[in-house]
Amino acid sequence: MRWLLAKAINIPIVLILVLFILVSLTGGILDQIMMKTIQVQVRREILANPKYAYLPQEKKLEIAKKLEEELIKAWGLDKPWYIKAFMYMYMLFTFKPIYARVLTTRIINPGSPNAYLIVLERIPFTVVLFTTASIFTLAIAIPLALLAARKPGGIVDKIVSAWSVFSVSMPWWWFAMVMIWLLCYKFPIFAGPEYQTNWTNPLDVAYRAALPVLTVTILSVGVTAYRIRGILLDVMREDFVTTARAKGLPEKIVLLRYVIRVAAPPIITIVLLSIVMSVVTGAILTEAVFNWYGMGLLYWEAVMANDIPVILVLTYISTLLYLVTRFVLDILYTYLDPRIRRA
Repeated sequence: MRWLLAKAINIPIVLILVLFILVSLTGGILDQIMMKTIQVQVRREILANPKYAYLPQEKKLEIAKKLEEELIKAWGLDKPWYIKAFMYMYMLFTFKPIYARVLTTRIINPGSPNAYLIVLERIPFTVVLFTTASIFTLAIAIPLALLAARKPGGIVDKIVSAWSVFSVSMPWWWFAMVMIWLLCYKFPIFAGPEYQTNWTNPLDVAYRAALPVLTVTILSVGVTAYRIRGILLDVMREDFVTTARAKGLPEKIVLLRYVIRVAAPPIITIVLLSIVMSVVTGAILTEAVFNWYGMGLLYWEAVMANDIPVILVLTYISTLLYLVTRFVLDILYTYLDPRIRRA
């Protein structure tokens, strides 16, 4: 189990390296944001404090400047860049408030500049869209892959192969636009991108998500089924599967007891990574086309607005969840694959 311990140690190391590089490259912008935050806090404190109400303007500015200098030292903004880099990394690691430059939340805390609140508000909507689509995709793709693997070259196998080629060659954004034109305007069945969604109403969100979920599922099933089919075919060529069939075991027993059991680790990898990565990244182009209030659209908004704090928080959460998922997969492998346990 030493390798699992090594994997666990790698998580904070990778996070530190990723964040140190990002913070080092964006430290100047973060300094400007922190200085602006100090100035706003000082101005508000002086204006709201009745004991400063009758002071001359010059005296108020003098007090404000002194308070700003004290806060700059207290926050460590007078330190060298590498010390400030670790300070910003500590803020990210401990989920301290990091204030956005432009973007603000629109539902939970209207006008709040806390980048974590901005990001955390978007995650549930990305879960509704992409995690739901991933579950539907896997529910369809796994049975299709089993049918295709049982009869290579058969009708189901040809359908899966053609579907995967279609999905890979088709630009997602273009297909999404076609689906919008067809099912929102030509045949008005679903809500379009301009639909005024009540994001606090689960039924309204579900209605709004129906078409994006359908679109993502259609484009994902073929590729996922083809990948799982390839895994199953590789296992079916193994000697122990041939031996099981030679013993006269029913094909259903061979698939369930011998093939799927051995193929479980890579299939679980596909399943978990598909769901988790859909949560933390969404899809920028897909969410932009559907005007979906999720993580992918937030990435786009943050980049266009040059909102570095939001980008840093998005990167931190995405990297953290990805590394934790990989670690969970390593643990699952030890239980699913006896060879790893013996090693």
